[in-house]
Amino acid sequence: MNKINDMKRLLLNFAFACSLFPLGAQQVLTLEECLQIGIENNLTLQTKRNEIIKGKHSISENRSKLLPQINAVASFNDNFNPPVSVTDGSAYGNPYNVTKTLQYNASAGLQLQMPLYNQTIYTAMSVTKMMNEINSLSYDKAREDLIMQITKMYYLGQSTAEQISIVKENITRLEELRDITTAFFDNGMAMEVDVKRVNINLENLQVQYDNAVAMLTQQINMLKYVIDYPAEIDVTLTPVDTESIIPVEMSGLYEGQPELELLKKQNAMAEEQKKMISHGYIPSLSLTGSFMYSAFTDKAKNWFHSGPSSKWYNSSGIGLTLRVPIFDGLDKRSKVRKAKLDIENAKLSYENALKSFRTQYLNATNDLMNSRRNFTKQKDNYLLAEDVYEVTSDRYREGVASMTEVLQDEMRMSEAQNNYVTAHYNYRVNNLTMLKLTGKLEILLK
Repeated sequence: MNKINDMKRLLLNFAFACSLFPLGAQQVLTLEECLQIGIENNLTLQTKRNEIIKGKHSISENRSKLLPQINAVASFNDNFNPPVSVTDGSAYGNPYNVTKTLQYNASAGLQLQMPLYNQTIYTAMSVTKMMNEINSLSYDKAREDLIMQITKMYYLGQSTAEQISIVKENITRLEELRDITTAFFDNGMAMEVDVKRVNINLENLQVQYDNAVAMLTQQINMLKYVIDYPAEIDVTLTPVDTESIIPVEMSGLYEGQPELELLKKQNAMAEEQKKMISHGYIPSLSLTGSFMYSAFTDKAKNWFHSGPSSKWYNSSGIGLTLRVPIFDGLDKRSKVRKAKLDIENAKLSYENALKSFRTQYLNATNDLMNSRRNFTKQKDNYLLAEDVYEVTSDRYREGVASMTEVLQDEMRMSEAQNNYVTAHYNYRVNNLTMLKLTGKLEILLK
């Protein structure tokens, strides 16, 4: 009895679990979820984020050049041909005093170097900070491009799913028409060729349906790749709602586009690089110091025995080093001239990009208005073609209309449906383009 109760309890638990997690259920992803997942997981964006972190490390690296640099040094020399020094020995009764250096010498200690003033290093730090800002702007641009890419792919998948739904309804209609035509043929009220015509159209629709399903699968797989979503999880998109498109306010071009800001910052960096080259003419001042011990002997083994030759002598000091550039072979002059051309090119690139965006905005305004009109007209045509087909089908059932009329209206309806789906997709894409140009892409994430 206990075993039976345990089995019942197990079955109830399994049924409850299945109700919470349906077997074979698909994961429905909204556009907002796809965008959030993509921004979080996309590999390209992760690379851009790493570049930002790398830029921060570069700032620390350049800042460290202003801090003291302390090095431990040690050396050992075997002067198997020891050098000599010759001095005036007249005070000692000899014309020359020759001193021979001992064969072995060693030294060890600490050396200090610290820049007190170096304008080139200061400007290099400014350039590094700008590079970090450029990395941030590059990330913003990549993020915006990713939002555009994911949204377009999502819209395309929704349009394909919408087309599949429409074709499926058309298949159902034609199957009903085929059954009616077959009944008519069995009763001698229709010809065999009419049945064949319906079957041909039905097969064409089935092929169209299969192609659309395969296409949707590929589109969803590509979407999962872009947002770095697990490929083994089945995903479906939310159904398209033709009434949910909110018209974008045409408030003018937003000139804070990441691309334009990036070009501005590149122009500023070119200016700083020119300054850094020019600052190479400015003198620099450094603090130097050393704390050393040295030893000299004629035989290396003497260092291991007590005696005068094993003594280490201390030598310490601190000083200032002034470096004044005088002539560099006109190297900096050539670099400054090249930097001026880089600045001019950066300005031209910004002006060209700004004009391009202004032209894009004008064209996008025209495209949006035109696609909105086309979408409205194609939707009306699609609904009208469906009504005409329904009327012709009813007349065919009543024996008033011919099979040719029904099939012609069915073809017109299919064409109107395809035009409607295409117009809907184009309208949404143009709407998306206007969101970007007006700086309002972020509303897609809300």
